[in-house]
Amino acid sequence: MNKLLLAASAAVLTLGLAYQASADCNGLYLAGRGGVVKHKIENPKKGGVGNSDNDFDKQKLMLSGALGYRYDYLRVEAEYVWRDKVKHNDFVDEDTSLKRQFKSYSYMLNAYFDLAPYSWITPYVGAGIGMTNLKFKENEVTSSPVTEPSFRRLKEDNFTWSVGGGLSIKVTNRFNVDAGYRYYDMGDLDKADITAHEIYGGIRYVF
Repeated sequence: MNKLLLAASAAVLTLGLAYQASADCNGLYLAGRGGVVKHKIENPKKGGVGNSDNDFDKQKLMLSGALGYRYDYLRVEAEYVWRDKVKHNDFVDEDTSLKRQFKSYSYMLNAYFDLAPYSWITPYVGAGIGMTNLKFKENEVTSSPVTEPSFRRLKEDNFTWSVGGGLSIKVTNRFNVDAGYRYYDMGDLDKADITAHEIYGGIRYVF
């Protein structure tokens, strides 16, 4: 009888702790992320965005902030993603060079599915939709007095989707550390397809 009572007490205590952990993990949260992003320009037209070799083939800093809500296995959030601009110089001849600059930032609505939400380490998958602002500038710099320098600016607000996944480490029931990867499709700019690969780390706190 004593063993039965002890087992029943342990089960009740375990359920109570699990319920408390569930309650502590759920709710509104703030998240901050930082990492590196690498844009890719595909199918550029001649003389267009990304036409020169390695125009944007550089890893740049990304930072983001998100406000979300978590309930058990599911997280939903609104996120702003800032990315550092990419610069590239292309020398046409000894008198002329082209200075190019590309930048993107996104407003996303993301959903994540935690595979083991109450474990200390849990993998997760996610997807998002939103809008990305793409900007491209090209300045022609020349030392020749007979050549008129040119200037070009392009700007697009494009529908964007993303997919990715990662791992989350639970420091406490309310505080988590995340690491993951995301792929973005940002639509096109000047008839060139713009995508990006992102690797990030971040922190998340449930209120």
